[in-house]
Amino acid sequence: MIDYAIDLCIIGLSVGMVYALVALGISLIFSGLDIVHFAHGEIYMIGAFIGLMLFQKLALPYVPTLLLAVILTGFVGVFIERVFYRRLTRAGGGYTVAGMGMVIVGFGMSIVLQNVAFLIWGPKPFPFPVPFGRPIELGNLALPMSYVWIVVTALTLMAALHLVLRKTMIGLAIRAVAHNKDIAYLSGVNVPLMISTIFGIACALGAAAGVLIAPINYVQVQMGVGILIKAFAAAVVGGFGSLPGAVLGGLLVGVVESLGAGFISGTYKDIYAFVLLIVVLMVKPSGILGVAAKVKA
Repeated sequence: MIDYAIDLCIIGLSVGMVYALVALGISLIFSGLDIVHFAHGEIYMIGAFIGLMLFQKLALPYVPTLLLAVILTGFVGVFIERVFYRRLTRAGGGYTVAGMGMVIVGFGMSIVLQNVAFLIWGPKPFPFPVPFGRPIELGNLALPMSYVWIVVTALTLMAALHLVLRKTMIGLAIRAVAHNKDIAYLSGVNVPLMISTIFGIACALGAAAGVLIAPINYVQVQMGVGILIKAFAAAVVGGFGSLPGAVLGGLLVGVVESLGAGFISGTYKDIYAFVLLIVVLMVKPSGILGVAAKVKA
């Protein structure tokens, strides 16, 4: 029983890392741009498809596929922000369409991206076969290498993001824009460029999650819908807008989901995340690492 519980926790942590990467992107956009990006699940899906095309058509190894898919999807995110979302800004600064307007815009972009992906790749799911190698044996436990790859890669990306935000001038500029765009502009920060950078990094994180989970699940057009709901729940559980909270929330959602499916019923697998969400909000409405703040669109 103990070994079974540990095995479920390991699976939950691996899947939770995927949730955490997507939630991290959502929280990064929210903290920097003051909007909730409801099309982030489709960015995750597009990143997975880009990775699949690179892996199959160009026969690239998995690691270069992952890195190139992350970079390309980051540029896709910058393109979307500059061509579409930028028109909702005032001189590239704060967004002028707020509240329900930005929610509608996000859902609209989600539908557009889904239909574009449907026209390009069609409705059927695609396998993403990656030969990860034999599982790692720890006593009575056998850890599939696919889960190990997810955990190691996700931790590497999170550590890299932390170093960029805390130890570089670009990171300082990003944090300045997230804190106050007007003051950042008066301080000489190129606010429009930093907004595009934030959006690109967030989309790159979503793509990384998509390529990491693709060898375990099939790649399909509708794959972004479920991940958006789980990642949103993870972001709220951890504290919406908090980057460490997004990581913690993703891990908690993954572990609770895995334990619930293993010990209660897999039929209700999608419910456990929201039970956790309700419990956390009842105890602390701002989330585990969240703080009371002004309402953002």
